[in-house]
This record gives sequence, C-alpha cells and structure tokens, in this order.
Amino acid sequence: MPDTLHPDAVRALVEQLIPFNRYLGLRLESVDPAAGCLTTRLPLRPEFVGNAMRDIPHGGVVSALIDATAGAAAALSLDDLALAERVATIDMRVDYLRAAQGDQLHASARVMRSGRTVIVVRTDVTDDSGELVALGSNAFHVAR
Repeated sequence: MPDTLHPDAVRALVEQLIPFNRYLGLRLESVDPAAGCLTTRLPLRPEFVGNAMRDIPHGGVVSALIDATAGAAAALSLDDLALAERVATIDMRVDYLRAAQGDQLHASARVMRSGRTVIVVRTDVTDDSGELVALGSNAFHVAR
C-alpha cells in the first residue's frame, strides 16, 4: 500500500483535513484500501435533531454522512490522497429507510466502480441498534 494510503493518512483526510467533516465530528472506524471500503462513525449531537418530537436526526445530517464517507472511499481509488481535492460529487441519491435511534450513526462505503474520471460508491448507514436507516449512492468526478 502506498504511504499516502496508509490508514493514518486516510484518518487525517476524514477527520482533520476537511473542515465540514471536522465540524460534524466524523470519525474513521476502519479502512481497507485494497477493497475500496471505508467505515465511519458520526456521534449525534443535539443540534443534529431534525424532529424534536421524536428526537431523530435531520435527513440532511444522514445525507452529509453519506457524502463525506463515500467521498473518502472514492479517494481510496487515487494513487495519492493529496489528489483528493480533485474528487467532487456529481450525483447523489439517498434512500431513507427508517428513523435512526441511538447516539451515533455508522456509515460503510464501498467503491463499486473506479473509472478514469468517474468513481461510483455505495454507502449503507446503520444506527446504534445495527438497523439499516439509509442507503446512499454517489458518483464522483475526478479531475486527473
């Protein structure tokens, strides 16, 4: 594995280098560059609540988690993580399946196809109980 794809470099990309991820509090759980898989965790904060009556996270938070995790997985397709700035979302679909419960969400992303200029990633989001709460599909453009 190239040094730039070392788990510490991926952790820095996910948790520190992207200001929005840092604001969200996104945490890297696991990474498998060879398989194009990456898992993150998002601790839920009170300001993420979208339905105060049911105390569930806003759909935009779930969507942001999918986009951030999928983007990091897409970056695994690059020879050098320093080129991650060249990866941009061009299409995204989120299917919300059920209301999330608990204190955190988990997102598992897998690169489905990595072409010369487009990378496609699928992401599953689960809650603390392990229930599937959302499915995401992203396409990213890579300016090579």
